[in-house]
This record gives sequence, structure tokens and C-alpha cells, in this order.
Amino acid sequence: MLRRWKTALGAIALAAVSGPLTPPTAGGAPATAAAGSSTVMAPVAFPGAEGFGAQVSGGRGGEVYHVTTLADSGPGSFRDAVSRGPRIVVFDVGGYITLASPLHIASDITVAGQTAPGDGVSTRGYQISLSNSDNVIVRYMRFRHGLTPNQNRDAVGIDSGSNMILDHVSTSWGRDENFSINSSTNVTVQNSIIAEGLSPHSCGGLVQSDGVTLSHNLYLHNKTRNPKSKGRLQYVNSVIYDWGSDAYILGDSAGVSNANAIGNYFIKGPSSSGGPFSRANANYHIYAAGNFYDGDLDGQLNGRETTQADLGPATVEDKPFAFPPVTVETAQQAYRTVLAGAGASRPRDAIDTRLVDDVTRQTGAIISDPESVGGFGTLRGGTPPPDGDRDGMPDAWERAEGLNPADPADAKATGADGYTHVERYLNGLADGHLR
Repeated sequence: MLRRWKTALGAIALAAVSGPLTPPTAGGAPATAAAGSSTVMAPVAFPGAEGFGAQVSGGRGGEVYHVTTLADSGPGSFRDAVSRGPRIVVFDVGGYITLASPLHIASDITVAGQTAPGDGVSTRGYQISLSNSDNVIVRYMRFRHGLTPNQNRDAVGIDSGSNMILDHVSTSWGRDENFSINSSTNVTVQNSIIAEGLSPHSCGGLVQSDGVTLSHNLYLHNKTRNPKSKGRLQYVNSVIYDWGSDAYILGDSAGVSNANAIGNYFIKGPSSSGGPFSRANANYHIYAAGNFYDGDLDGQLNGRETTQADLGPATVEDKPFAFPPVTVETAQQAYRTVLAGAGASRPRDAIDTRLVDDVTRQTGAIISDPESVGGFGTLRGGTPPPDGDRDGMPDAWERAEGLNPADPADAKATGADGYTHVERYLNGLADGHLR
């Protein structure tokens, strides 16, 4: 349920932001029952999924694939796991997966990083691509690029992708952009950390697509493009800290763009120059409400609300565009929510902990080498709970739910809420109801 703002402006924003939208299936068509029956709406990707990518199904109903090794390739590897769908990918190992080449995530995949034992799981060394893929869910993953020779690429890139949601993802140390979404449709990135794009480029990301939701994310220590947006963008309740020359770039383009920017908090850091919005022209149409800017570096969260003057020559709309429903908080509430839970935060590792501390202390800087801030460090592994039939649901959980821990077929059975049993387990794990 959407939370009501305590201001009249917030109430107006919510009324329009939460307008109706026909949910797409993986292919973009409305989800309906057979002819002659009443309409049946498929569940959202997982409880809490919002925005343009909320309605995807990922690997629902497909094979459960266990990642059993941190090796780059071969049976049981993450690379093999995401090579084809439909699959739900779970992890029996935690730690770093050192890539030997860029890795592509195929269509009809759910990546359940919340299942990784110990400190969780991360890739390092090369780009993660979801380009030309459709119907993907990624949760609680870390993707860290770094100074791999001859790899001046994005940490995460989506080009010509569709129907995706990435939730509680941590991405950093991109050589080109940290996280770019180009020529794509129906994509949500929420509750994520996009940090420390490496100099000399040091960019948060290009977002040039038709229907992207960026919600409750933390952008920090990226010189520019936090993001640079063109097309249709829903930019809600994010925290942007210590940009260099540009925070949110409003198009800077001859093409028409439509954006809602609501309840974001821009906080100047030691590297920052310029204000929260930049490089607009009249082709950029924006509805902006409840955004705050703290530019005094006094160690206190005491910013002012942004005004039309901050938007420059952009075309300012008096009501929001009718984009999909999203939860809206005040910028002050969003600051607390984002710092408490953004990124792959079950559990949050030392790198993300340092980044969040930079925001609260107003410290840190744009970097050119991960070693200058401690490098990759280590991620402790662990032992997953016993799962005798390898259906992605631990034996103890199955028994508690009245399922058969010796029957792998029950993972695909669908309950009244539209989720399969294995999805119910994964959702509970992500929500913190299970250990």
C-alpha cells in the first residue's frame, strides 16, 4: 500500500503516480485468462516489486539450478546457470566469482542472490550484460568490475532489453558507466547501490529508454550521469551523494523526454560542484515534487526543497505523468530507507558499509582505483541448508509448509497468490522472515 505524504503536494503526486497500468506478461501483452473467463492478473515479480518492470515473471515454473562452484564456467557455475531459461538460480556457495570474460544473463531467468550462504555472492572483473534479454529478475547480487586490463566497459549494461527488475543489487567500479539502460522497455532498478564509477570517466549511467523506474537507489561517488536520462523515466526516492560535475542530467538532447522526479535527496559531497539538476533544454518535460538539495557540507541533513529554478530551461509539468504505481516517501524518509537497506544488504558487506558510512559522515571521494579504498576484500562463504530433492527449498522449510522434501515437483506448484512454492520460499528469505 502506498504511504500518504503529509503535504498537499505529496497527495497530488501520489494520486497521479499510482494511476492504472495494464500489467504486461513477459512479452508485453496483458495477462488474462482464457476466453469466456474472468480476467486473472498475474502476481508481481515478488512482493514489493514496483514500477515499469514490476510484472515480470522471470524463471517462474522453470528448472531450479544450483550454483555449486565459484569457478568462472562449467557445470554448477553462475555463467552456466544464466546461459538459458526458464530457470530459477539459487546459490549453494558464497564468495567472489572471478570472471574470465563478460557474462550475459539470458531471458526467463530469476537470479536469487539472497540464497547465497555466508556473506553472499559477487562477480568481479568483467561486465554483466542483460542486453537483448527479456523477462529477468535479479535480486541481492553484487556486480563489481574494477581495473581489468582492456575492459573499458559498464559494470552492468542493458541494451535492447525488456521486462526486467533488479532489486537490492550493488554495482560499482565500472570503467565506462556503472549501470546503463539503453533502448530498453519496462525496466525497474530499485533498492540498489550504484557507486564509485572509476575515473577518468566515472559515470553512474546512461538511462535512455522507454519506460524505466529508478526507485529507492543510492548513487554515490560518480562524477556525472546519476543518471543521464532520455525517454520515459520514473525517478523516485533515491539518494544522490558526492557527484562531481553533474548529478541528474536532464536529457541534453534534441529528443523529447518525459520524467517524474519525486522525493529524491541530493547531497553535495567533497567532490561535488554544481547543483542537483543540469544540462536541460525545453525538450525535457519533467514533473518534479518533494526533491531536496543539501549543498552546504556541514555534516547535517538540512537541505532545502528544490525549485523550478533548479530545473533550468526544462519544460516543467504541473502534474506527473501517468506511470506505474510506486511507493512514495518524503525525501527525508527515503534517506533513512535507502541508507538502511539499499544494495545487496542480506547481509551488507564491508564495501557497501563503507559507502553508506561515507554518506552519513559526508566523507569519501571519486576514485580511479579500487585499491585506494581497500579493494575487493573477501566474502565469507558458508553452508546452505539441506535440500535433499534439490528443488531450491530447504527440507526443514518444506516440512513446516506441509510439502514433501523428497518430491522436487512441488517447487513448481502454484498457490492461490500466483507464486510457486519455491518463489514463496525465496520471497520470505528476501523479506527477512527466514534465515
